[in-house]
Amino acid sequence: MMRQVQALLFDLDGTLVDSAPDMAVAVDRMLVDVGLAAAGEDRVRGWVGNGARRLVMRALTGRVDGEPPEADVDHALALFLRYYEERLSVRSRLYPGTRSGLDRLRADGYGLACVTNKPERLARQLLSDLGLDDLLPVVVGGDTLTVRKPDPAPLHHAMAALAVPAEQTLMVGDSRADVEAGRNAGTGVVCVPYGYSQGEDVNALAPDVVVASIEELHGFLRGAA
Repeated sequence: MMRQVQALLFDLDGTLVDSAPDMAVAVDRMLVDVGLAAAGEDRVRGWVGNGARRLVMRALTGRVDGEPPEADVDHALALFLRYYEERLSVRSRLYPGTRSGLDRLRADGYGLACVTNKPERLARQLLSDLGLDDLLPVVVGGDTLTVRKPDPAPLHHAMAALAVPAEQTLMVGDSRADVEAGRNAGTGVVCVPYGYSQGEDVNALAPDVVVASIEELHGFLRGAA
């Protein structure tokens, strides 16, 4: 698999960008608005990873599998998105090795895309704010299609845009949703250990490879070529 790789699909939050600090501020403002106590960044980090709606559901209930009433979620989600858009990249930062790794992968001719459960508009703005939009022109967000990861459709959509088949593609992420999406789509799967995995050890998810950074991923692919 690794010798045939032509394209890489990257998750965004927790893989390329540590975005939890800004999301936490928006979550806490939302919680206060709906009459609940602020959660704080540490708790919010444990809730990130399955899209904005699921993040809000977890915040409202304090549980990873929380299921509050839909009307409450709709109201809180609108508040969260408004607050989050106001400070999308104030404290969010690229993980070490992200920019250099993407630069080297692009220079080596790999097709690169971002496949995230974040709303596409916000994902594109965050990538632009952090200077990655030139490296990741193909962006598939959580609302680009009617389904999102771990459904394989977003990955297939990105692969079609890159004109690369699944057997020549790697999904690179930090969580179960990324691993399952890659398996469902028929791609190889690479994980980073530092992101938002809701407490799961990514090694236990059985990806093909775990790398410490995107820069290390580039080195690994060079060694496998």
